[in-house]
Amino acid sequence: MPAELTIHHLGRMTRATVRGNDAQLKKFRNALLLKEFRVVAERENAWELRRRAYLLQDDWPVQVSIRRNGAQWEIDYYLSIPWGWIAGLGFLTWVALPFAGFQNAGWVFVLALLVMALAVYKQKFDGRPAARFWQQRPRQRWGETMEHLLREAFDRS
Repeated sequence: MPAELTIHHLGRMTRATVRGNDAQLKKFRNALLLKEFRVVAERENAWELRRRAYLLQDDWPVQVSIRRNGAQWEIDYYLSIPWGWIAGLGFLTWVALPFAGFQNAGWVFVLALLVMALAVYKQKFDGRPAARFWQQRPRQRWGETMEHLLREAFDRS
């Protein structure tokens, strides 16, 4: 019997709700660990996992949050732009840009500020299959991957 898996794309994250037991969750968690996720927080009924970015492979950092409510599991996942990257761009804009020797450095400064504002605004993004424009391929790829891992782990057959 297939799992009762419900997936909602909420704009900034994707939420999957599924019924299952501890063995199925362990199978899902082990599948995430094989995909190079690391457990960053573990509580009695909640786990946080993260995967680092591989930018040369068009892959962004992914975060997964798992919460338990009885036999129901709520799994949130999203791709993100780390605050360190945004702060690094800000640091380079304020410290290195004035000494870079660009003509029209004022325009470059304004452009960098716009990019930082966009990065803060779009810091988290879901894994919808119909993603367009902002990180289209990684969002689609991770949406498919997470759905496959969830269906594989919580399959009741």
